[in-house]
Amino acid sequence: MMSNLVTLTIASEAFLLLSFIIMILSTRNPKLNVLLVILLIIGGAPLLYLAIDHVKSDYMDANIGLGLAFMFTWIYSVVAFIIAIILLVKKKRNHNSSNGL
Repeated sequence: MMSNLVTLTIASEAFLLLSFIIMILSTRNPKLNVLLVILLIIGGAPLLYLAIDHVKSDYMDANIGLGLAFMFTWIYSVVAFIIAIILLVKKKRNHNSSNGL
């Protein structure tokens, strides 16, 4: 049970991180990159905090907050991934059009 929680938390945070890395690599604006790092922390912190709290204090009942943190992180990750793909496609189109293709 506990290793499953750790695996799921790491996988969720890794997907969130991947989405934001794609966004950061798609933009070259330092101010926007600072905003993206802040948004990454906002997206990942609740799950990380509640997962660590759940491991440290062994709750007897269902941890509803942890489930909500997973849902929030997954939805946040999917939205971030969609935005990252849009930025990547836009960057590739601009790059191709500037080469005269």
